[in-house]
Amino acid sequence: MFRTLATSNSSLARWLRRRASRHVSTQSPIIIGGSQRSGTTLLRVILDSHPHIACGPETSLLTGGFLPGKLSRRFDFPVEEIWQLHERATDHAHFVELFLTQYAANRGKTRWAEKTPQNVSYLPFIFRHFPSAKFIHLVRDGRDAVCSIRTHPKFRMMNGQQVVTNVRRPLRPCIESWLRDTEAGMCWRGHPQYLEIHYEKLVTDLEPTLRQLCEFINEPWHAAMLEYHSQDEPSRDPTRFIANAAATQPLTTQAVHRWRKELSADELRLFNQLAGKRMIELGYQLDSDDSTPALNYQRDTVANLKQGTP
Repeated sequence: MFRTLATSNSSLARWLRRRASRHVSTQSPIIIGGSQRSGTTLLRVILDSHPHIACGPETSLLTGGFLPGKLSRRFDFPVEEIWQLHERATDHAHFVELFLTQYAANRGKTRWAEKTPQNVSYLPFIFRHFPSAKFIHLVRDGRDAVCSIRTHPKFRMMNGQQVVTNVRRPLRPCIESWLRDTEAGMCWRGHPQYLEIHYEKLVTDLEPTLRQLCEFINEPWHAAMLEYHSQDEPSRDPTRFIANAAATQPLTTQAVHRWRKELSADELRLFNQLAGKRMIELGYQLDSDDSTPALNYQRDTVANLKQGTP
């Protein structure tokens, strides 16, 4: 069955790959997920700067995806070798382990990490097959996130040229998407291998946030993560990943509180109506006069939040 599924990437094939997997890994990979436009690419570039950790472009492998050509282009990995690993694998989960382990080894690193935002919705599969995985749920102020979701991607590459897309989606589906994704992660609060990190803390208090993260993933602190933007790797080439080019630049707080300029009063009321409760659960403050800080920094780690079980 596993070989038959290799020729399709449909929703059914992805589900069957996950369903058919029996492999249980003994490794302890680092998995990143969260809502769209929550800063997961920034975090993956920072982690990739650690001398022990290889965190390449997103793969969708842990959601059941399998596109050899795309993997080859994104990871500079010969497609023939991908198929060889596929033949060695007993099932999809085993292939994920083989491929990402080899990618890390090719870069002289000992541990792999995988970033795909949708990972947050596949934690049952991830923890079933990678029971020692460390999962990082990146959380962002939903008002800023939906502003970004509805205009993403702003640019595409066409015939070697950067082209403006002028995308502008309706706001309600963007809010609903943010709600689904945050809920998928929050139901794992209290799990010892789950950590929430706020995007706002990442960009305003980088080193303490990363030190906390290194402790969680059981890796030594390394200052190279602070200089993530100065490292030169093919997986950070802005011409190849134009939709997320800002993640390879020095930190800025420009995207924090962007909602103050971009959401109308009616749009803000809609957001608060649909997502106000979730914002409070995540430790954010809802402003009545648009003047108070957006994030309650007293709730910056999962340890400060109400504990639950998945």
